[in-house]
Amino acid sequence: MSQLQKKEYVRSMFAGISKRYDFLNHLLSLEKDKYWRRFAVSKLPQGYIIDVCSGTGDVAIEASKNNRVIASDFCYEMLRLCRPKLKKKDIKNVSCIQNDAENLSFKDGTFDGAIVAFGIRNVADIKKALSEMNRVVRKGGNVVVLEFSLPENEVFRSFYYFYFKKILPLVGAIISKRDDPYNYLPASVMAFPKRNEFVELMKDAGISHVEYFDLTFGIVTVYVGDCDGGISTV
Repeated sequence: MSQLQKKEYVRSMFAGISKRYDFLNHLLSLEKDKYWRRFAVSKLPQGYIIDVCSGTGDVAIEASKNNRVIASDFCYEMLRLCRPKLKKKDIKNVSCIQNDAENLSFKDGTFDGAIVAFGIRNVADIKKALSEMNRVVRKGGNVVVLEFSLPENEVFRSFYYFYFKKILPLVGAIISKRDDPYNYLPASVMAFPKRNEFVELMKDAGISHVEYFDLTFGIVTVYVGDCDGGISTV
């Protein structure tokens, strides 16, 4: 699959499951996704934040408690579901903008921090998206990435594989009425770079002093790195 084909496939896939996305996220993660997002947001500086691949805006909403936030996503069908949530919670410091993670329409150094949650493995060019996040964040700000990872404990990893490859796709298909997104999910996680490899990708994109934190037995990992002042390396 070419980069363009992957981009269109991902856009179409998320558009198709957008209405059930939040419910399935909470169900299939056993509500752990809320804790993961809170932890990731806690690593951001306060100020002006961009939430890249924002989807339905859960991270943007969490970050809005202490910040002004741009919720950015290239899938209109996902992003439009963010606006009613903002209205219901009377949140006025989040703006929703349809934007491509690989070509953000903001000037260099616009933001104090950037975050992407469960979205970086879905972009066609990971390094380009990371470089764009680095570019739009000021010097002294940071980039936070929350992404699925593979548990390092062998016993837990066996249980995780069974759930991830057998249970999750079945439940996801029954509820969403589509099987491709929840077969894509485990496949994309398995293909995602290992922790140290992803750290190097962040560094290659111009992000420095990268560290990572494993959560919930290594099911997910939060990566945090410093920005060099709005300079793209791509």
